[in-house]
Amino acid sequence: MNKRIDTRKRSNRMTCMEDEIDSFREILGIEDKMNEIKIAEVWNECVGATISKFAVPSGIKKNKLMVRVENSVWRQELAARKEEILKNLNRHLQTVKNRKTIKDIVFV
Repeated sequence: MNKRIDTRKRSNRMTCMEDEIDSFREILGIEDKMNEIKIAEVWNECVGATISKFAVPSGIKKNKLMVRVENSVWRQELAARKEEILKNLNRHLQTVKNRKTIKDIVFV
């Protein structure tokens, strides 16, 4: 959190509050954490109740979602469904303005 907000760049122009919040989120670097929260909320809907019992998202690093899987059988099953899961997650993340998309899923 070494980034400082330069208030000298401010002008007397009107801006949308949502744009200001987005810029602060970017400055603070909390975009991935916000995506993690959103993914936790929609995970069950994206993968289904059965899979969500055995696989849990554990974090995001450089647009890669880390998913903790109970065993190698589920890891293989989820690897086969990776594209479908990515598509569903990104569709949910796109509902919120300016969200980065998840580029890959790593099952661990």
